[in-house]
Amino acid sequence: MAILHDLVRKVEMAEVVEGIARFYDQRETPWLPDAVSDVLIQLRRLTPDPAGSQYELHIELTPPIDPDDQPFWDVSCTKRGDPERYGLDLEPWEKWLAIRVPDSLLEKMTSAEIVAHCVWEMTFYGFTQEKIAEFRTELERSGP
Repeated sequence: MAILHDLVRKVEMAEVVEGIARFYDQRETPWLPDAVSDVLIQLRRLTPDPAGSQYELHIELTPPIDPDDQPFWDVSCTKRGDPERYGLDLEPWEKWLAIRVPDSLLEKMTSAEIVAHCVWEMTFYGFTQEKIAEFRTELERSGP
C-alpha cells in the first residue's frame, strides 16, 4: 500500500492540473498551473508525519441530495476503528502526506488523479500552510 507522499513525488504537474481542471470544472482558471506547481514543490519538500499513517484515503463520486444538483467528489479519510470521516482541508500537510492510499483506489484512478483530488481538498482554504493556519485560527476564534 502506497502513501500519498509516494504519489506526490512521482506525478507530473501537468497531469495534476488537468485532473483538477476536469474534476472540479477549473478549465478557465489561468492561475491554476502556477498554484498547483507551487503546492507540489512544497509537498515534495515536506517530511510525512507518521501520525497520518493511521488514516486511509477515500475518494468517491457522491450522488447529490437534490436531483437538480450535480454529483460531487467526496475526498476524506478514515482512521482504523473510528467511524468518523475526516477532511484534508484544515490540517498540516505533513499529516496527510503519510495517509495510506489503498490499492483498491489505485486500481480505480491514476496517481495523478488521486493527487489532484488531494491537492484540491488540502488547498481549499489557501495555497500555503501559513494561509490555512491563519484561516484555522480565525475559525477557532469565531467559534462557539
